[in-house]
Amino acid sequence: RESVYLDWLRDAHAMEKHGETLLKLAMERLDSDSSIGRHIAHYHAQSREQQLQVKEVLKCHDDSWSVFKEALGRMSMVGQAVSNMLRDEQGARTAVSVYVFCSFKVATYTSLIAAARQADDSEGVNLFLRILQQEEHMAARLLADLPGAANELIALLADSEASSAV
Repeated sequence: RESVYLDWLRDAHAMEKHGETLLKLAMERLDSDSSIGRHIAHYHAQSREQQLQVKEVLKCHDDSWSVFKEALGRMSMVGQAVSNMLRDEQGARTAVSVYVFCSFKVATYTSLIAAARQADDSEGVNLFLRILQQEEHMAARLLADLPGAANELIALLADSEASSAV
């Protein structure tokens, strides 16, 4: 049980590190004055804090911190795939990618809470419950922002098509 929990802690920390890259890319592609742009900027800061919190829990349970690099390797494929999704994306598509990542984090922390309970880590359970609540709140905000982001992208694409037709 402890080894499974430790593996999942490593994966969660690696996920948070890759999330930082994803969210930086998203912030570059979205208008910082838009609702979704502001939410993603807030999400970036929140995710950085979560990364530090998970790292502290991991340090308490991991006697061989060097093994952590293995988890980074496992998660690098996920991070690379997510980063590639954003390479040429705009507006609504970027927002969808961030929402998918947020939903992935909800599932990850839900599972991590179960593993922390199995490993009798009450401090970890409490931390991950708080993180899960933050992720669920952010997912709801991002989902609410999607129609506006889609409408903006549709208007932009329609204007672009109209201009090129002239």
